Amino acid sequence: MMFFYRLLGRLPLRILYALSTSLKWVFYYLISYRKKVIEKNIKNAFPALNAKQIKQLTFQFYAYLTDQLVEFFYGVSVSKEEMLDRIQLVNEHYISDYLKAGTPVVLVAGHQGNWEWAIHRLALSNNLYDVVYQKLNNPAFNDFTMEVRSRFPGVTLLEKRESILATRERKDISRGICLAADQAPQKPESAYWTNFLNQDTAFFTGMERFAREYNYPVVFLELIRKERGKYIMSFEPIASPDYTVLPKGEIIERFVRRLEKSIIQYPEQYLWSHRRWKHNKPNEVTLKW
Repeated sequence: MMFFYRLLGRLPLRILYALSTSLKWVFYYLISYRKKVIEKNIKNAFPALNAKQIKQLTFQFYAYLTDQLVEFFYGVSVSKEEMLDRIQLVNEHYISDYLKAGTPVVLVAGHQGNWEWAIHRLALSNNLYDVVYQKLNNPAFNDFTMEVRSRFPGVTLLEKRESILATRERKDISRGICLAADQAPQKPESAYWTNFLNQDTAFFTGMERFAREYNYPVVFLELIRKERGKYIMSFEPIASPDYTVLPKGEIIERFVRRLEKSIIQYPEQYLWSHRRWKHNKPNEVTLKW
């Protein structure tokens, strides 16, 4: 399988996009990949949409998803020059200024745009970045994913289960620490709950606890596709020390509101196939700050 993955990733991008154009029809009409999950998520997030609009947005999402899929494979062979051309950085100085002063930064993002290409582009910047990732269940695909994500030097990949210890060991290194902060927590009774896209939604508290423990600033990272194969990655501060005057939960709230704004503006680029709302809010929630 690894040979097939690498072979696929070495095809010209125009051929991969032609494959994606066909795949979106297959995903929508033949496979119906998580179609019920996608339509339910969109319906709940945008209650004002009618059935026709939900189907239209669902199809647009499949077009985005299949493009993202072939772009991921292309990451195994993309050149430095092409990646620099395909993703424009906006306001990275919000990161650079802190790092030059010796202060690490927490970067928080949602599952939108192309987060795999985001890793490549961060690796090619002038700053150092740690990227926390979730290990995949399929060993072969996980190995290939790691190979793709390690395409360029400049990023350090930290497996989620080891990230806490690794982060403590690296606390004196000036770098950005990248977190996908919209994952669904496995323990809803200890999660932070808020209204997100018109639904009760649980969020990990780790991002805020981490920022407070080390007194690191928090910056929102947005990666949005402007045209096929062209992205803009922008950075926006959402919290800065001292956190003693900031109410508990405020950092998460700021992230949630900023991500929500972006999703409303670019709804087809969010990962609607993820079972994000699989938990109901429990009667009692015990937060550990």
